[in-house]
Amino acid sequence: MKKIFLSIPWFSPAFKAGGPVQSVLNMVNHIGGDIEFEVVTSDRDIDGSLLKIQESDKWVRFNNNTNVFYCSGSNRFSRLLEIFKNKKSDLDFLTGIYSFHFTILPVVFSRSKRKIISVRGMLHPPALQQKRFKKKIYLNLLKPLLLFKKVEFHATDELEKQHIISFIGRRQKIWVAANIPTIIESNVLPKKKGTLKLLTVALIGPMKNYLEVLNALATCESAVEYDICGPIYWPDYWQKCSEVINRLPSNIKVNYHGAIPPHDLIAFYHQSHVFICPSQSENFGHAIFEAFSAGKPVITSHNTPWNQLEEKKIGMNVSPEKGEIKNAIMRFADMDESTYNDWSSRSAAFARNQPFIYEAKRNYEKMFTTPE
Repeated sequence: MKKIFLSIPWFSPAFKAGGPVQSVLNMVNHIGGDIEFEVVTSDRDIDGSLLKIQESDKWVRFNNNTNVFYCSGSNRFSRLLEIFKNKKSDLDFLTGIYSFHFTILPVVFSRSKRKIISVRGMLHPPALQQKRFKKKIYLNLLKPLLLFKKVEFHATDELEKQHIISFIGRRQKIWVAANIPTIIESNVLPKKKGTLKLLTVALIGPMKNYLEVLNALATCESAVEYDICGPIYWPDYWQKCSEVINRLPSNIKVNYHGAIPPHDLIAFYHQSHVFICPSQSENFGHAIFEAFSAGKPVITSHNTPWNQLEEKKIGMNVSPEKGEIKNAIMRFADMDESTYNDWSSRSAAFARNQPFIYEAKRNYEKMFTTPE
């Protein structure tokens, strides 16, 4: 039995931190056999709200092959230090690169022979532009430590592997294993020409280009209803969005629902026609893939793994800086029901026919079980 120690700032039932939480949850739910996970995480979500869990500061059973330690804020440093020093595992799998408690501490104090950092899109160039000076200083200080400790890395695709090489060089081992996505039940919402129901599920921040979507809607002639689900990560940015929302014409309706638990999101997918998220950068985009699986075509940028969408009739890639969002919205709004239903069925089939889902599981098992 291989014991994998997994350190992550937020873990289920936390959900407000977005994709990395879902990525790790899907991983521990789909990889079993001779692999056992021990997850150390916080007992709070990214906004500081307490999680509804059995108990903090004790190991609790999560599933057949996973135990979780939800660490409280009380004496967190000393509690984690004790765990990292005394645990016995074959490998440490650390999610993210910016956490002192859940990345730096295990890198420095864990006695495991192998340590792998899963960067989860944090080294993508657009992501590095957010708070870029602080990140540059931090990464310059972090790099010598990771080289000294011979830390390995996990990338979710070949592009992210190149981003890691740009940061750390080619001496460190880099594993490639795609995210394991969630597939939800598909449905087709009745569609009338000249109307559209849009949905975005994402953190509220400039990376997701909400302002560009709202400004595009301000010039649309069709009747569009837009549902937004996600925690407000940048309050100043949301204030700008709210100002645009308040000026929208009467044919545009925007509904902000806040952060929605994953099991309640299915209803939002089912009550939409098109998913829109023209992000500046996406490492994977779990919400995008879930939208495909629900039978929803996607409007997104060229900065995600999901491209050539229009050729497949499952969505449209746009360049937000060129003002292309409005045209994509209007094309879907102008679709009749028959045309839309074809795009919807193609989207659902696309998600279910992805070979990487099965390859990803094998790649994770190989990464976790390969001897040092």
